[in-house]
Amino acid sequence: WMITSLSPGSGEKMSKHSVKCDDLTGLLSHFTTLQAKARTRTGKAFPIIVIHEAGLDGFWIHRALEQEGLESHVVDPASVLTSRRRRNAKTDRIDGEALLRTLLAYKRGEPRVCAMVRPPTPDEEDRRRLCRERKTLVCERIAHVNRIKGLL
Repeated sequence: WMITSLSPGSGEKMSKHSVKCDDLTGLLSHFTTLQAKARTRTGKAFPIIVIHEAGLDGFWIHRALEQEGLESHVVDPASVLTSRRRRNAKTDRIDGEALLRTLLAYKRGEPRVCAMVRPPTPDEEDRRRLCRERKTLVCERIAHVNRIKGLL
């Protein structure tokens, strides 16, 4: 995971760090480090606000962050504004900066900045899993049939 952060007292400079995928303890320890650095720079305690795109991983990250007492927002990736000049570039670095700017605008109260997603409950997510697994299996079957036909 790529973490793009903007800490108070750092001169409005965005910092980027990588954490191993699915390493929730590493992510939370990095958040603790960021909070400690902000506290030493400014002498104040600041809350951590997290934004991430809705994806195929599901919403377990959102639920885990909220259980830890963090403010977490899930955004629809298609609703985040992107530069038309850099339309072909899609990297974690660019996405992280765009998400951070979107969060700042959203927290300022700017209208129509992005579309936040309502995370489904675990039961709703489990119901969706059956359809997704069936779709994946049908695609695999089609690929196998096409390969067999190609070989024959």
